[in-house]
Amino acid sequence: MGETSAIGWTDSTVNFWWGCTPVGPGCEHCYAESWDRRTGGAHFGLGVARRKIRGATALMHRLDKGAADWSADYELGLLPPECGPRRRVFVQSMSDLFDREVPLDWFREAWETIEAFDRLDVQIVSKRISAVAKRLAAIGRTTWPKHAGLIITVCNQAEAARDVPRLLALKAKLGIPWVGLSIEPMLGPIDLTPWLDRIDWVICGGESGPHARPMHPDWARSLRDQCVAAGVPFFFNQWGEWSPEDETSGVHPDACYLDSGKPRWIGRTAGYDGAFARSADEAAPPHVFLRRVGKNAAGRILDGRTHDAFPASTA
Repeated sequence: MGETSAIGWTDSTVNFWWGCTPVGPGCEHCYAESWDRRTGGAHFGLGVARRKIRGATALMHRLDKGAADWSADYELGLLPPECGPRRRVFVQSMSDLFDREVPLDWFREAWETIEAFDRLDVQIVSKRISAVAKRLAAIGRTTWPKHAGLIITVCNQAEAARDVPRLLALKAKLGIPWVGLSIEPMLGPIDLTPWLDRIDWVICGGESGPHARPMHPDWARSLRDQCVAAGVPFFFNQWGEWSPEDETSGVHPDACYLDSGKPRWIGRTAGYDGAFARSADEAAPPHVFLRRVGKNAAGRILDGRTHDAFPASTA
């Protein structure tokens, strides 16, 4: 939690509590849970008490108090170009705002704080789209603040097919000004074309951490191309631990990476769930070889450039 953030698509992070329960394959190597364990915590899991964080409301107040100065600095060109005229604040980067295991009073306090500071562009990310309306109804809310957007996380086609229609229905029901998808980690190819006319932002990225699963570059390219065709802002956040190297000697559509020195393959169209072991001489040389170089070295360049688009409501 802080006034600045290393996350490329936000400016600040605020957490009202810490802890969560895994709800899908994208949660398997959760950075927040790993951080919690490294610092001696135990706040992740079903039935495990979350940790309430002191100072979250005070930080929101400081960020809101500096809103006018932020806007002025932006107009004068004193902020980097990727910054918008309003500070973007990612709420609950270490948890989920709509976690139903969190006491309702905690949620009420957090929501009232979000509502109060309307000079900030609040970015809410959740894996629990089915809980959003229920939690809001439990505290007597039937509408959504105009300065906040809702992003849901999906990592494969099955999650997109299940949750994107729910997100769009909620956007219409609650009057959410903008909605987005965080496809990070991306664990397979995803076709968003049935819904892109109603989605306002797409974030894409690979996985980081010691157990990171690689991302086939064609998955990211396809997502980018879908967004370009539909006029939807696309933000490529990172490759993660694995960086692609094009191979000119082969035309195989799959990607190969080394796992403990053994070759592993990812099907370009099958997704990570279709990954399979194969010896190097069982097929043509790979079209793409993925090398583990670490998050910082892998960077966030996709086909020679960065992709840093934001939805208009947060630009």
